[in-house]
Amino acid sequence: MPSRIAIIGGGLTGLTAAIRLAEAGHEVTLFEAAPAAGGRTRSFFEPTMQQLCDNGPHLLIGAYRATRTLLQDCAADHHLHWQPSLSLPLWDQPRGHFCFQPAALLPFPLAILQAAATLPGHSLHSATAMLRMAIALQRKAPPLADHVREWLQSLRIPAELVRDMLEPLCLGAMNEAMDTACPHSFKRVLQESFASRRDACLGWFNGPLQTTLIEPLLNKASSLAVRIHTGHRVRQLEVQHGKAVLDDHRFDAAILALPAHAADRLLKQPASTETRAITNIHLWLDEPVSMPAPLVGCIGGTGQWYFDISRQWHHSLPGQHLCAVISADHESHDHPALVMRCRHELARLCSLPKLPELVHSRVVREQRATTLVRPAKAPRQLPACIIDASERPLPGQLPATIEAAIRRGEQAAAAYINGTSVHRLPI
Repeated sequence: MPSRIAIIGGGLTGLTAAIRLAEAGHEVTLFEAAPAAGGRTRSFFEPTMQQLCDNGPHLLIGAYRATRTLLQDCAADHHLHWQPSLSLPLWDQPRGHFCFQPAALLPFPLAILQAAATLPGHSLHSATAMLRMAIALQRKAPPLADHVREWLQSLRIPAELVRDMLEPLCLGAMNEAMDTACPHSFKRVLQESFASRRDACLGWFNGPLQTTLIEPLLNKASSLAVRIHTGHRVRQLEVQHGKAVLDDHRFDAAILALPAHAADRLLKQPASTETRAITNIHLWLDEPVSMPAPLVGCIGGTGQWYFDISRQWHHSLPGQHLCAVISADHESHDHPALVMRCRHELARLCSLPKLPELVHSRVVREQRATTLVRPAKAPRQLPACIIDASERPLPGQLPATIEAAIRRGEQAAAAYINGTSVHRLPI
């Protein structure tokens, strides 16, 4: 017999859970406090440029199987662009442009070693270090280290390989500096990212997340008769006679698909997570410039990554939309000065004396962009009719990413369908 299930939160986790539960025949109602669904992956309208804009760009990897499957099921996988094989363009001021690009003709494990050894300023020491890391990734035991930097030091990874590859990957994936980031989860990231040639390739959405990701999920949910109430903040969650009661609405179960701090507030428990900010600097130029690739990692720069949004989205509009990303950002920036630094850096990256005229800029700082991986605090024992799918990554689990959010939604739905009582989802 179909159950009546409430989902609190209309981000990726909530929408995924809603779709999977409705596919299983359940009656699903989703509540979202914001005016529109999508959570941190919804887009906003940029009035000056009269176009949709994301808070910031999202980079995907081929190992994101849950993401790929969900978009296929929603007839939206054509919105993803994938590299045919891994190519990671990099740049710094002394060396200029270079690329970590495993050779297509070599077996992938050998190609990774060769790509590391041939980076400018590297040698066979980088290849042998990658081999030591590959052996470490095969071990089932978690790293015996307190943070990523200590783990890499224990593997005798040379400084140049840390600088050019592993530190940018840690900042991008974990949104945390190596001195505090969890080595067990970073190991998981590396295991999944470099498991095969297909898993290692990079991808991105070919348009704003609103149209390429959120709307396809909403359309799928609507076709399955999911009821979606936006602008509805659930203020009270109780359990009465084994049922979940949300603001006087009774359901057989409720899934919390909220940010952890919001779930803690609804459950009336102390905040139990740490977060980090991400700052995105959007620049609109009146004339296009030539970046060597749709994204470039900037070693030791103000912006850690530069994205050519116009190229990724196949824009035919005049000018160009670029975006710089600063992960694990803990500084308080003067926005005009930050824009100026990124403009100067982009000019050097593009080998230009100066950039074309700046039409418009916008700095978007997501204060609670991601929840950090931290050891579990004693979880509150929730009633069986409440499933907590909020973002609380534990050591060994994937950090906060699009893939992790979708997996949480999948697992929350499976937990209810299978009658499993869970309080921590095994992402």
